[in-house]
Formats: sequence, structure tokens, C-alpha cells
Amino acid sequence: MSITEKIIVTDTNIITDLSNANILDKFVSLDNVYISDLVKTDEVNFKTGNLEIINKFKTLKITEEQLIEVSTLASKENKLSIYDVINYILARDNDGVLATGDDRLRKYSLENGVKVIRTLKIIRLLKEKNIISCREAIKACILLKECKKTRIPEEDINNLIEEFKTELVIV
Repeated sequence: MSITEKIIVTDTNIITDLSNANILDKFVSLDNVYISDLVKTDEVNFKTGNLEIINKFKTLKITEEQLIEVSTLASKENKLSIYDVINYILARDNDGVLATGDDRLRKYSLENGVKVIRTLKIIRLLKEKNIISCREAIKACILLKECKKTRIPEEDINNLIEEFKTELVIV
């Protein structure tokens, strides 16, 4: 997976995590980052992050045909919300990578051929593409770790910090 593939952000926790890590602006500035118009209008608010930055997301609109499929699929997959199904279909139909922290959506998407990316992988890819420095990546991880709202396990954050610190020593 690369940071140049079309990335479709599906839920606000990715936005909130990147905002709390102080790198949302770097992520949104990529030319290939999108959000569903429904998520943007219905779920995003000032608590999610800086609205000026969030409003820079490119949006994808769901078609009438896709909406029909959403209702059919949502009735079969009762563990997924309507928004989950919408985002899955948008990612699938746009050859996109789904950016989500939701485990059920992640599992369903992977089982059905849609790639998934999570917050720590986004940080890693931003660093690998020199969009943020190794030091900025470490700082982003530390900010995430300090945030009480993140759902990311502290151990996973610590492991990524250690990986980045190792790279600093090698470089």
C-alpha cells in the first residue's frame, strides 16, 4: 500500500487522531485523500478537529445506484452501520483504500477485497514519503499517546515510536 493510492476516510476517529497528532493538515494536503459527503456533513463537527482543515478534504458523493446497494447490503450485514456500508461501497467503487479505525468495517472490507489503512499506518506512510520528518512522526505518536480519546492501543503507539527512534539512530 502506498500513500499515493486514493484514500477514503470513513470515520471521524481517523480525523480526530490525526488532528490530535497535529498532522491532519499534512494528510489533507495530499492530492488523493477523500471523505464521503455524508460523513462530512453528518458526522464532522468542531469536536472532530479544525474545521478549516477538514473542509479541505475532497468529497465523494454516493450515486443512486450505490444507495440502492447500500440498503440491500446493510440489511444483510447488520453489524455494519449505514455509514460503514456507504464508505465500503465508495472505497470499492473508486479503487480506494478505506481509512478506518472501526474493526468490523476493517474486517468486512478486507474480506471483500478493499484495502484498509489505520492512523499509525498513515503516520508511517507520511514519514516514508518525507511528508513529515522522523522527528515529526515521533512527536505525532507522542501526542496521540497523550490523548485520552484515541482508541489506538498504547503498546502499538510505543512500538511505532521505537521503530522511528531506531531509524533516527541509523540515519
